[in-house]
Amino acid sequence: MIRGERLYLRAIERDDLQRCHDWINDEELTATLAQRYPMSLAREADWVERVTRGQDPSELNLAICLEQGDRHIGNCGLVGIDRDNSTATLGIMIGERDCRGQGLGEEAVRVLCRYAFDELNLHKIRLDVYATNAGAMKTYEHAGFRKEGVLREEVFRQGRYIDVIRMGLLRGELKAAKPPRRAR
Repeated sequence: MIRGERLYLRAIERDDLQRCHDWINDEELTATLAQRYPMSLAREADWVERVTRGQDPSELNLAICLEQGDRHIGNCGLVGIDRDNSTATLGIMIGERDCRGQGLGEEAVRVLCRYAFDELNLHKIRLDVYATNAGAMKTYEHAGFRKEGVLREEVFRQGRYIDVIRMGLLRGELKAAKPPRRAR
């Protein structure tokens, strides 16, 4: 397990299948992801089976779980892990609707990036985010990611073309979480 303050990251297990299938078919969530078509249970089961075997050294897929209540709330990971260049691409989703907007995604990003830099010896982590997803961009910026470029009108969503923002984070740029503000 990889521990944070309020959450931990663990291996994805076969028992996670139904939750993962529900999330990947949540239209509100998939509006922000590259996955755009409904996912069959069989196809999601194939993915879960593949990641539980962990045979692909270029991928690290993890479940995001709350410390309190031991609840699986989403998934995150690194794909395209390039050992020669010490880079990877980050992906994350908070699947449980009641857990969105609470800073849990930001914490999961920080925990995953710290692990990637310290344990996997990566130098750079990149990600792509839709320009319409201001909340995610803010989350990534709070963790230290910087905008590196714009892929203009790269994807077609909800009847229009939108830009994709490429962001990157170098080893020394990961920001620590700000302590919560105390009430006066």
